[in-house]
Amino acid sequence: MKSTFTWIGPSRSAGILTVQLMLFVATASGGQIASTPAPTSSGPGLGVATLVVATSSPNNDDAPGSGGDNNLVAPLKRFDSTGFIDIEMTVLPTQGVSEYLVSEFVDNNSGINWSSYTIQLGFGTGAGFTQAGGLNDGLDFDTGPPGGNTTPPSSAAMPIFTRPNEDTLSFSGGNQGTGAQLYQFRIDVPDLTGRVARFTLRQQPVAIPEPSAIAFVALAFFGLAMKRRSR
Repeated sequence: MKSTFTWIGPSRSAGILTVQLMLFVATASGGQIASTPAPTSSGPGLGVATLVVATSSPNNDDAPGSGGDNNLVAPLKRFDSTGFIDIEMTVLPTQGVSEYLVSEFVDNNSGINWSSYTIQLGFGTGAGFTQAGGLNDGLDFDTGPPGGNTTPPSSAAMPIFTRPNEDTLSFSGGNQGTGAQLYQFRIDVPDLTGRVARFTLRQQPVAIPEPSAIAFVALAFFGLAMKRRSR
């Protein structure tokens, strides 16, 4: 499996985002999500991942647009299976919270249609991934008012979103087949002082059960019911 991350300095990223993704980003001297060390990607679902980061307004928590959005853009994130993909990023301290608009073109290359899509914030990767200790630390999904921006999460494939907790987003209500669809959401990224200054963005689709699998489950329940009835 291949993972390719392209990190581009703020002065160059604005033009690339405008041309490739039609997203304008103003230039700035620094960002809160670090380009060095570069983020790492892993997980059983990983096919290809390309990432561009641009920070126009450090410490802009809950005030997007005041000095331009901070953008974290994945022009292509390809799932070759329905396993998860972890992306671990390093955070530079800037004495505040920076809000990022995340725009991802998520490609379903698994050969199976998806019924939902879950995104989580946490720490560690693989079997070591956890949200424990992550709640109420300033790292969270910003899903809009009250107390947030006015742009809720959105997906071209899954129009319904829920936030079970501040570190979890779930998209549903649709069907994503083969091809790429746009997902957008916002994350608040604090300094994470007093702990390892890294966080992980974990994403995982849920496959629509095949008709044969549904029939098998139904048959199993029928057999169990008949067994209980015969007693």
